[in-house]
Amino acid sequence: MIIFEILGKIFIEILFQGIIIGFFKLIGKGFKKVGELLFSTDKPIDPIKVLEKKYLHKKIELTDNLNEQLKSGLKGAVLEIIDKDKVFVEFYDKKGKQIKWNNELVFEIGMNQFKLKN
Repeated sequence: MIIFEILGKIFIEILFQGIIIGFFKLIGKGFKKVGELLFSTDKPIDPIKVLEKKYLHKKIELTDNLNEQLKSGLKGAVLEIIDKDKVFVEFYDKKGKQIKWNNELVFEIGMNQFKLKN
């Protein structure tokens, strides 16, 4: 009889803890997921991240003359997005060498002064 009593307690503990409590934990996780889906607030989208995804390290073509050496049609690449209106770029001559002007290799230009190149 003692053996049946011990086996019965073990069975009830396994049944109660393993199945019943596990079932309620699973239901609780389900309610939590539904609550997250219904009441979640989306994170605000950072406009700089969007611009970085679109322009960073892409080939560009200058549309405005910046000075006597940096003329429209010059090709380059975007190195860094400063804000929604300004970027740092570098330009290359027809031989592929980086253009240096006033001891500067990187230039700050406006977003409206270039277009993306395919």
